Amino acid sequence: MEKIQVRPSVLADCQQFYQWEQTPEVTKFFSIPDGQTYEEVVRDFVLNDADLEKEQYTITDAEGQLLGRIYLNGISRKLDSLEVYRIYIGDPTLRGKGYGRQALQWVLDRAFKEDTFHRVYLDYYTGNEPARRLYESMGFQHEGCARGACKKMGQYHDVHVMAILREDYCGLQKKIGLENELI
Repeated sequence: MEKIQVRPSVLADCQQFYQWEQTPEVTKFFSIPDGQTYEEVVRDFVLNDADLEKEQYTITDAEGQLLGRIYLNGISRKLDSLEVYRIYIGDPTLRGKGYGRQALQWVLDRAFKEDTFHRVYLDYYTGNEPARRLYESMGFQHEGCARGACKKMGQYHDVHVMAILREDYCGLQKKIGLENELI
């Protein structure tokens, strides 16, 4: 499996974000409005880039080809937590190859190894079973269902909230380390 790279997003990435976010394969399980314009994508990028509680990253392959996007929100030093607001692999033919898992592992390493966060949380729309399975497999715990918490194209959607705490992450890392020593 090819290893991904994660770097801070730049304005030029907005063209690819816009193209991905025009497709139902990407927008189906996000509160991304259908038919958003390129100018709206750029405006949101610029506003989010100026907000200290948000960070935007681009997922690439080793050659720099764009694969997807990570958008962190609710970064709180007071609460020692951050939200994975959006994470996706843009090209549906590249899903199921481990890129999303690597990207989410990057987020967890960034939060717990490279920083001092206590909690990483996220949510997913009802029906997004691939996301649910990935999050569970990486140690996220279910916290509940926020009924009608997201609105997309005039429809309300339930989202399921999940989180992983530093001690959960450390326990999993320790278990993985022990398993690797046994192999």
